[in-house]
Amino acid sequence: MKTTESAKLYERACRFLSTGVSTGFRRNVTPVPLYMERGDGPYLYDVDGQEWLDYNLAWGPMILGNNHPKLNEAIRTQLQKGYTFGTEHRGEIELAELIVESVPGVERVIFSNTGTEAVQASLRLARACTGRSRFIKFEGHYHGWHNNVLVSVHPSPENLGATSPTCGGQPLSEYELAITLPWNDLAALKQAFDQYPGQIAAVLTEPILVNSGCCMPEKGYLATLIKMCRQHGTVSIFDEVITGFRVALGGARGYFGLEPDLSIYAKAIAGGFSFSAVGGRKEVFEVLEDNRTVHFGTYNGNPICVAAAIATINVLSEPGTHQRMHEHGNRVRQAIERAALANGHRLVTSGTGVGFTVHFGLEKPPRDWSDVLKADQEKAERFRSAMLAQFIHLVPEGRWFVGAVHTDRELQRVIPAIERAMEQIAKG
Repeated sequence: MKTTESAKLYERACRFLSTGVSTGFRRNVTPVPLYMERGDGPYLYDVDGQEWLDYNLAWGPMILGNNHPKLNEAIRTQLQKGYTFGTEHRGEIELAELIVESVPGVERVIFSNTGTEAVQASLRLARACTGRSRFIKFEGHYHGWHNNVLVSVHPSPENLGATSPTCGGQPLSEYELAITLPWNDLAALKQAFDQYPGQIAAVLTEPILVNSGCCMPEKGYLATLIKMCRQHGTVSIFDEVITGFRVALGGARGYFGLEPDLSIYAKAIAGGFSFSAVGGRKEVFEVLEDNRTVHFGTYNGNPICVAAAIATINVLSEPGTHQRMHEHGNRVRQAIERAALANGHRLVTSGTGVGFTVHFGLEKPPRDWSDVLKADQEKAERFRSAMLAQFIHLVPEGRWFVGAVHTDRELQRVIPAIERAMEQIAKG
């Protein structure tokens, strides 16, 4: 792997761009941050002229890959009509109708630009709707970079069970209303409701803990969580920034057959363009319609990203699309597990076909962040390094994303790479 040109660009960037990167997530993905020149389908091409098979998918959003013809056409058509208007336009209505038709239990939507914004909008709706201030989140769950939710995201073993800040610059006053609990633990949830009667506005959860190990909810956990929220007059919120339109056309709602009060969408909804939405029961949105609260944003519902979202959802609506994605990912998971067994590695994979994590050193899939902490991250990084050396681009911490553009051609390349990587790390 050559990084000569990437290293030159990184050195140049560090002279003017703080840390040299635009988001901290990218800073230590590779020894030298990789600079890409272009993308095509599930492939990326870097400034050193190398082709990468992409199972990172820009950390999830590129569910249709790069240079998708239908997405390109939708954007070109809108570019010729206008960039943004500062007024309403037909696309907003079309997209709102499309989301409501596609996602079970969603009756109203609002639009914004990032997952972080949409999370904040959902909490504001919940607080205005209930007249309460506290909210529950879970250890290991990531809901954006704002201070009030950036707590206990990746707590160390000694900080489990405490609501702790994730980084510097987070004053207690900005997260003191957050209650952090272990996930998949209904007894802990019940105890929190008992401890704070009539005070909890919302329970905010990733329906699948993709950000921290791709932990799956235990049978009945999410359904009971929703039921408990309704019993206590609390708004249930699924953070589907990653799972929305990825695990199924209806997101986790469709995948699990559940209808929380609100769901948050971003990443895959617009195929790589910056766009997000909150959808749910119309009663929750009455606080906007009667002016009890507000939702603002200059770029909310901008025509370019709306066009991208419409095109992306239409492609994902094509029969068999999600089934093929899951089948592809499950074949990759099986290849990883076979190669590990053949080379004496103990590991499990957890998640779904379209998004999963490889956990070295575990004998059963983790149920929460405390279990994820027990995995062998050093070996996971050695495996990822061995895959990077074969030009397979992966998310750190063992996560894989599969998109609609991954085909049998990519399986023929990635499976032998997996086998070679497992052999290599077995040799030390």
